[in-house]
Amino acid sequence: MTHYQALELPTDAPAADVRRAYRRLVLLTHPDRTPDPAAHARYLAINAAYEVLSDPARRQAYDTSFQEQPAFIPSSPGRARDAARQAARRRSPRPRAVPLAEKYAEEYARFFRLARPLLVASLLLCGTLAVDFALASTQVEQVLARETTVHYTRSSSYETTSHRTNRGTLKLRDAYPVGTTAWVRRTPLLRTPLSIAFSATDSPDELASIYEGARNFFWLGLLACAALGLLPGLGTEGRLSICLLGAAFLFTTLVQLLA
Repeated sequence: MTHYQALELPTDAPAADVRRAYRRLVLLTHPDRTPDPAAHARYLAINAAYEVLSDPARRQAYDTSFQEQPAFIPSSPGRARDAARQAARRRSPRPRAVPLAEKYAEEYARFFRLARPLLVASLLLCGTLAVDFALASTQVEQVLARETTVHYTRSSSYETTSHRTNRGTLKLRDAYPVGTTAWVRRTPLLRTPLSIAFSATDSPDELASIYEGARNFFWLGLLACAALGLLPGLGTEGRLSICLLGAAFLFTTLVQLLA
């Protein structure tokens, strides 16, 4: 197919006709208007033809080379058929590779409809944790009762003692007698103890909690995934990856909360 055939023009068409034909055909064959692979191949041919025929110098060089090409005269009917088949194969466009997001569009849409309430719930959970941590304060607590639990591992064992105070529960490695007074920094919503000291002048010791050190990474990671997963302009593959990563962060955060 020549450039003139791609634009459906005669070889002596003026520049204005070239522009009008290009604008008309490129709208009809644009990939956003039709998913037909043949239309996509023709769209590429139309653009290639317009790049040549819209430039006077390139058009003149193309016309000269096109006129100088000798006509191919097959020596036999069999060779003529072979030549026609090869030309048809060259003209036929290759099938377009369908992206996974387009191939499984319905499955992705169904998954995101189910994941959206989970992302909203995760965002609310992380917001609650952030507010709970920000409002933590230090209060004086008194041990009212205690209970010791032995934990066994493959190589050793250790004990933790649950101390029930007038404001909540403390899990400590050492056992303190009933009546002991402690200065405990605790969150107001989840009643999570963050640190403990046994006098007003001692430096407080941090307690194991979801807010301790590297454990902040999990619920803060869940917060980031929930916020990114709800962005409207995010691509399908990116949103799917963020949802799966957020599910892992959510599982870890719930385990820490329930431990």
